[in-house]
Amino acid sequence: MVILLHGEMGAGKTTYVINEMKKLCPDANVTSPTFTIINQYAPNIFHADLYRIKDMSELYNTDFFEILYGENIFYIEWPYNNVDKAIYEKCKNIKNVHIEVVSENKRKIIIN
Repeated sequence: MVILLHGEMGAGKTTYVINEMKKLCPDANVTSPTFTIINQYAPNIFHADLYRIKDMSELYNTDFFEILYGENIFYIEWPYNNVDKAIYEKCKNIKNVHIEVVSENKRKIIIN
C-alpha cells in the first residue's frame, strides 16, 4: 500500500501519518522525515518526505525504490516533487490523500 499525501506546506500531512500510526503502530515515535528523507516505524511501515529532493537520482542512495515496490505500507509526502510520476505506475495499491486547509484548526481530507 502506497499512500501519497498531497497538500500545501503546513496542511497536516505529517499529522495525518501520526494519527494513522496511533492505530497501526501505537508505540512509534512519528516525526517528519524532512531531513532523513525516510523514517521507518515498523518492519513494513515507512514514511518519506520528498520536499527537499531536487532530482530523482537523490533517491538512489536510499531504500526508496525497494520500499516502494515491496510489500510495505509507505506514506509519501510531496510525492511528485521532482520525482517521475511513472515510478508510481508500477505500484499495485495506491491511495491518494488530499489535505486542504479550511481554517487554522480545520482540514478537508479527500481520499481516493
